[in-house]
Amino acid sequence: MNMSPENILLRRYLCRRLASYYSQPAHKVVGSIDSGFISRIPAGIKSCDAATISSHENAVKLPMLDRGKVIDFRSLWGEWHWRQTYKRVYKEQQGMWLTPCELFKPYYSNILANFVSVSVTKTSYSEEMFEIVEFGGGRGTNAKAILDHLSKCHPSVYKRLRRYTIFDTSPTLHELQKEVILMDKDQPSHAEKVELVNLDLMHVAEGNANFLCKSETPTVAIALELLDNLPHDKIGRCIDTNEILQAELVPLKVSQLSDAGGNENTGTTEQTFEIDITRQYTEIFAPLNDPLLKEILSVAPKIYTPTTSQGPRWIPTVALGVLMKLFECRPNSTVAFADFDWLPQPDLGMSSDNQHYLNSSETSLHPIVEPAIGDPLVTDMNGVDHFSYLTEPSDALCDILFPTDFGRLAAFVKQYRTTNNIEASGSLRKASVTSSLALKQSDFLLKYGSNEVDNTKSWLTGFSPLVDDFGNCSVLTVAPRLQE
Repeated sequence: MNMSPENILLRRYLCRRLASYYSQPAHKVVGSIDSGFISRIPAGIKSCDAATISSHENAVKLPMLDRGKVIDFRSLWGEWHWRQTYKRVYKEQQGMWLTPCELFKPYYSNILANFVSVSVTKTSYSEEMFEIVEFGGGRGTNAKAILDHLSKCHPSVYKRLRRYTIFDTSPTLHELQKEVILMDKDQPSHAEKVELVNLDLMHVAEGNANFLCKSETPTVAIALELLDNLPHDKIGRCIDTNEILQAELVPLKVSQLSDAGGNENTGTTEQTFEIDITRQYTEIFAPLNDPLLKEILSVAPKIYTPTTSQGPRWIPTVALGVLMKLFECRPNSTVAFADFDWLPQPDLGMSSDNQHYLNSSETSLHPIVEPAIGDPLVTDMNGVDHFSYLTEPSDALCDILFPTDFGRLAAFVKQYRTTNNIEASGSLRKASVTSSLALKQSDFLLKYGSNEVDNTKSWLTGFSPLVDDFGNCSVLTVAPRLQE
């Protein structure tokens, strides 16, 4: 059974919405503290009570005039001082959010560099050339910091690095990465190792794009706060037949919208990816027929398939598709994907679409969205949360964030590698057992960079925002384990 020409898979609609969001100027999306400030303690201050700190503005704020400045975490007094600094960081930077490699520069990226070093030195391929792949490179800050740390602290590893490839969907961030990495006069050797690729990861997941060449080359794959922005799909079960259904979007009351001036038929189909996000849609469920969803559920049917009583569930289709392609092309891959494992409920008090739904008498024009396990947090450029991904207006520029169930993600990777007999090959034959783990981010950071964590501890209380804050983050690690 084929989809109706006007029906749209959720991931393709979400891909189109997110593409618009990430086509904005880079500084409007991913922030940086380069134009922010650095925390200092004024001379003469000895006590750490809130009144004393608040009376000395420079204790929390100091303009940064040069690029590359970082927050002086060790000059912070403790958790309260950090909270005030963090608020000011977000207030004064221009982006919608800060990734951990921007906020904790360079310490977070240094720890990832240590993970890379361990991955390629503590296994049986300690003498081989290797590659790094980063999905969603942001401003390029993480890649530059990793390369800097490898070159300074792990020079033998840096020498063996054949290529550092960044795959990024955003055209504006892709251009910024060129400026940050390829035009770096301080480290010209980095440019010789770096390749930047502007590529939609949904096309990779669906097998419609040139990706990595098939090779046994040891490859370290990294992704920071990428999983939450990758398009998802929603599935459920029919109450009557128990068959698995996929969620699709259909134009909402086409005839009524046409009378109001809309187009009854745009001539676009979901197969062409030419999706008109200015139209209004509603959500329906149809029999499962998408090849990628079918493949994912066939690999691990018990991991992502909901029961009838559970209701629908969001599936990280693109993330899983990219991971499958990665292991298909590079079976000798190690992985470190970090992201949110939990997100807060939306604040709908000022949501324009929520008010629209509550106040409008035209209930027949309301888009229907079925609540599901793993619903996203949808926030527009004004910081206003929306009722669902079908926003009002329909083409509002929004960040659509999904929480990641890292336990299920790790279980899927383990099942996929086992089912497809993907294990370390060639020179990795000694590392025949591969672990797929979901770690809390703090545990990962302490495991691979306790010294870096120490550099973020406040001088008075020892509070480290790197590990003591952001408790809603986890890391998927996939790495070969040497047999004793």
